Amino acid sequence: MKILGLVASPRKLGNSEILVREMFAALPDDTEKEMIRLTELDIKPCKACYACLPGGRECVIQDDLAFLLSKIKAADGVIIASACYFLGCHTSLKRIGDRLISVLAEAPQYAGKRCVTAVTYGIAGWEGYAREMVNNFARFLHLEIVGDMTVRAANPGEAVRPEVLSRAGELAQALLSAGENSGCAGSDWPDSLLCPSCGSSLLRLAPSGAVRCVMCGATGRIAPAGTEYAIQFQPPQPARYSPAGMEEHSRLLAQIKQDYLANRSRLFGVRKAYEKPDWWVKPEE
Repeated sequence: MKILGLVASPRKLGNSEILVREMFAALPDDTEKEMIRLTELDIKPCKACYACLPGGRECVIQDDLAFLLSKIKAADGVIIASACYFLGCHTSLKRIGDRLISVLAEAPQYAGKRCVTAVTYGIAGWEGYAREMVNNFARFLHLEIVGDMTVRAANPGEAVRPEVLSRAGELAQALLSAGENSGCAGSDWPDSLLCPSCGSSLLRLAPSGAVRCVMCGATGRIAPAGTEYAIQFQPPQPARYSPAGMEEHSRLLAQIKQDYLANRSRLFGVRKAYEKPDWWVKPEE
């Protein structure tokens, strides 16, 4: 078995790297292990050129994305660890995620690969949406998330605590155990208040009691459950993160591209009216 660890943090031997190494240590000795520090890859921003559409076309930007995707394709399981920066995941992960339009329709090359995620943050109550961003990244790669953890650990090495290392070992085992899901840990919310489709805690509420998950689009309603409340969800069809949902997303983007090509002369004229005055400023050389 080959397990790939992705570290989205620039700190050497920081908490994100430590958690990946702990998971590696809990795997059998004959497991093939590789780590990639995402901050050391040359990943350029997405240009929104849509040259990768329709699905099946590689991104035209020449950088390390193809290398990273080849490593993920070759792995049997993936660990993704990220530090939380200003309530979100590290920018290296977001930059790569912006380039994943090219893999939306490539579920057969990624589906079935088990994945666990870990997020570290420094200040109580400031974990933000980093967990959701990291899990969203994994799902857009068609990976199957079988467990995650969120750990408060600011300074390098503070994640080395018995309860944290024990959880890391549980997640490592979840990579190996077919059919077993290790769930989430470190969340302030019970599982009953998370989206059942994607596990997100980012839910939008309406005065009527309607609920919508902003990550996967599942909808539901808040309803009394004894002395407490529960959320009754209706998963979207097709599910946003399913192969069918990804293909539908790719198809819609491809249609947007075709609409632009059919109307680009008119749209060029619309945009031309906003060309002047020139307010752009640049740093002095």
